[in-house]
Amino acid sequence: MFSISDSSKHKVLTKRQSTVYNYLVSYVEKQKIAPTYEEITQDCELGSITNAYRIVRDLISKKLVHKIGKKSQSRQAYPILDKKYIKSGD
Repeated sequence: MFSISDSSKHKVLTKRQSTVYNYLVSYVEKQKIAPTYEEITQDCELGSITNAYRIVRDLISKKLVHKIGKKSQSRQAYPILDKKYIKSGD
């Protein structure tokens, strides 16, 4: 499991949550828009859109991701871009 320290809380991410979070950060930095659930599913090899939705929902509950826009939009999950949460590529 991937562990994220916060000044007041200790957040623990599963391997899949960590993969999706790092993917969201990378995607948004490059594309300047959030990926769709279909893109998350395919690029993170999650198997189904339901898995992507569940993982994003869990990241939202851990306050690492927030939604922007209307519920009908497929591109609404944005990561909280705080450098202390982002895994370095080194």
